[in-house]
Amino acid sequence: MTSIKPKNIDRRSCICILSCFIIGYGLLIVIFNIQDWQSSTCLPVNPDKDIIDRQDEWRYQNTITGEWYNWRTGHKKQNNDTEWRVKWLNIAPTSSLGVIVYLTRRQEIDSLNRSLVQLSLLLSKNPRPVVIFHEGDFSDNDIQQSLAQTLGSRTPLAFERVQFTNSSNRPRSVHRRYAFTYFNMCRFFILMLPNHPLLTLFTYYWRLDAHSYIFGSKPIQDPFEIMQERQIQYAFVMINDEGSNYATGLWSLFHTFLKRHCVEPSAGLRQTQTGWFGRYSLMIIFTNFAIANVSLFRDHPLMRAWLHTVDRNGGIYRYRWGDAPVHTLALTQFLERDQIVRLRYFGYMHRHEHVCASGIEGDLCKKQIRPFQTDSTVNYDNYDDGCWPSSRYALCHYYPEIRL
Repeated sequence: MTSIKPKNIDRRSCICILSCFIIGYGLLIVIFNIQDWQSSTCLPVNPDKDIIDRQDEWRYQNTITGEWYNWRTGHKKQNNDTEWRVKWLNIAPTSSLGVIVYLTRRQEIDSLNRSLVQLSLLLSKNPRPVVIFHEGDFSDNDIQQSLAQTLGSRTPLAFERVQFTNSSNRPRSVHRRYAFTYFNMCRFFILMLPNHPLLTLFTYYWRLDAHSYIFGSKPIQDPFEIMQERQIQYAFVMINDEGSNYATGLWSLFHTFLKRHCVEPSAGLRQTQTGWFGRYSLMIIFTNFAIANVSLFRDHPLMRAWLHTVDRNGGIYRYRWGDAPVHTLALTQFLERDQIVRLRYFGYMHRHEHVCASGIEGDLCKKQIRPFQTDSTVNYDNYDDGCWPSSRYALCHYYPEIRL
């Protein structure tokens, strides 16, 4: 009988596979070590290199002298800068702690009146100055005097005229249903407002829209004083989620920005902005109500660099990036948890969404909100605890809440 010698091909195949596995595993270790070495030797870029200190084509006018100035978004206030002069109606401010700001148009005057009425009622204990930014349609003296009467003689009121140039070098938007003025508004609140010289006169600014109404059964404690006492940098009332089609490319741009400056994602960013598999959660602070330290978006090095990066990218005009997602990413990344608060001691409504103060529920909440439900054809959404679409989202209760 002829004997058959065993073949060595199977043994050789096994050896080959094992060798490839060992080599591949070794390469992975080398790659990871290189990445660790690179991260440990990352050289951060100076944030000022992301700042383009140019005179922007947008302009603002001084209401006393009539002189126009070009916006300078890379400019820091110096000690020898001339103090901005303001034409105050009713009375001049007696405190520089805070100012309430609007950007609005003539066609929103009815809702603006309603918003100012609510301010005068709920801040009657300590009226704060109000400034209305506009593009010329509030220059009429009769209109200004009428709004001054709405606020009452104890509340300072001023009007600041701005000019938003429809520059042809702006990227073309993929969202054609939005007017160009909407993108200008987004850019104004993202970058331009903190760099207006009027804000250098105050410590905090409180941003509201013409359709923003604060409400409750009695006057409220001054939020500016609360923020000063507790050293808070930023306060908000509600959260929402952003449509993914309005945030195209924003998440990747932010992470590219962090890598450029050798910054690791913060705990706040990971817990509130990161969803499944590292994707963007799209949860945002509802910034139609926002109280911020004036210096926050103007003087914080990485904040300034990020806002300039966004502005230079063109996503504001191309994809309708709003101030809400842009600011929320920066706030959750660069501020400590105890520097941000959510105010829950009064009610708030913006257009069709509202939330009552903590502890105000059921019929009492419905009673308080009824005066603002002026359109019977609209469904008004009551945000559960100020959170939409769900209070289970991490951003909703991540920051301390002030309920009083």
